Amino acid sequence: MMIKYFKTFVLIIFQINFIESSAYALNKDDCKSPSFYIKNINVDFTKRSIIEARSLAEHKARRIALNRLILRLTLKNKDLILKKSKILQLVEFLKINNEANSNTRYIANFDVCFNRDLVIKFFHKNKLQYAESYKEPISILPIFKGPSGFILWDKKDVWYSLWKDKLGSIDGLVKLKLSEGNLYLNRNITSSIIANSDKIMIKKLVAFENTKSVLFVIAEPEIQNDGTKYLKIYTKLFNSDGKLEKSNLINTISLNPISSIYDIEKKIFNDEVSNIVNFIEINWKKDNLIDPNIINQVDLWIPIAIRASTKLEKAFIFNDKSIKVNSTIGFRDRGIIDIGEELLLYKNKTSKSFEKITRSLLNTEKKIKYKKDTVILQKNIETWPLSINTLKSLPFVTEVKFVSISKYGARIIVKFLGNKKTFFHATDQKSLFFKNLSNHQYILSK
Repeated sequence: MMIKYFKTFVLIIFQINFIESSAYALNKDDCKSPSFYIKNINVDFTKRSIIEARSLAEHKARRIALNRLILRLTLKNKDLILKKSKILQLVEFLKINNEANSNTRYIANFDVCFNRDLVIKFFHKNKLQYAESYKEPISILPIFKGPSGFILWDKKDVWYSLWKDKLGSIDGLVKLKLSEGNLYLNRNITSSIIANSDKIMIKKLVAFENTKSVLFVIAEPEIQNDGTKYLKIYTKLFNSDGKLEKSNLINTISLNPISSIYDIEKKIFNDEVSNIVNFIEINWKKDNLIDPNIINQVDLWIPIAIRASTKLEKAFIFNDKSIKVNSTIGFRDRGIIDIGEELLLYKNKTSKSFEKITRSLLNTEKKIKYKKDTVILQKNIETWPLSINTLKSLPFVTEVKFVSISKYGARIIVKFLGNKKTFFHATDQKSLFFKNLSNHQYILSK
């Protein structure tokens, strides 16, 4: 009986959270699918009449937006030829940010929102695999090895300035932001720190940048023993703990043998900046491509984690108005606690007691007396609605179904398009980390 009421209680909480989340989502942005929203398109047309100029400008904006959308979501690098009417069908709405006109000229800046379902059908028809999950932002720290050591956060440095320009115009699924640093980091991240991938300082850098990772993009001129000069481009990716996760040699470029090793053409740097950005974007899309021909599912177990625990400092009997415990640290100011098989509601707490209690919540089993040192728990029930809403928000998920619910957790089946690698890659980005519990089931680990 207790389990029955517990299920009802949790489902009510879930429904409240889901309604609140849905209401927020509806007001969060005009375009329901951010991956399908293309911003900042400039157009300028001059024709015999303003009506004709505006019509042509709007069509051009839609066509530019579609090409950018295809480039963002797919691995295709060529424009598709589509009729004007077909492009119009795929567009949800056109937003005018600003406009100006004369009798014959029309200038405007547009944002374009595409209809996700219709675009996906278009991808299917044209046999285009696509990705639409955004990656958590990565902080980019450009580093150039000059004659006196590594140079970073120098606005006059060509390598740094080119990265700054490039990151301001990126339009892909991977959000890259330029590392800003501060006086402390600039003084303490030395050549030794960079060369040895010092965890402590890099952890401080990631924390300051407020991202989950930082990518060092390093340009290092070198001279070989035979006098050959070349530029080595490589990257180092660090996680939030400052740990080196991956190192990649991107390219080596031969340099002019008669020029200084530090006299490098700006075009070489510019090309390498573009190559690294494309490398990051392409690999992210490859890892997250959705194959609509594959229908998959996973069996997930979402436990209810213990938020806090304590013990009775003295026996608790049926007519007590408060519960004396060793400590209430970690418990909510008001909430629900478990003692034995009973759920109790308290309206406030002190450092060593729960006050204004309501017993036998949801008709759970009540005992006349609980002995000293009986364990009291508070569960983190919010884990369920938050996790379920996050799973439902994944663009390729088609169904989230409850199989069973208990006081310890919930078993759910999630159906989705594509492979499991793509699914778990996306859940990781949402900070839902699942571990393999058995051959067929996965458990939420944190």
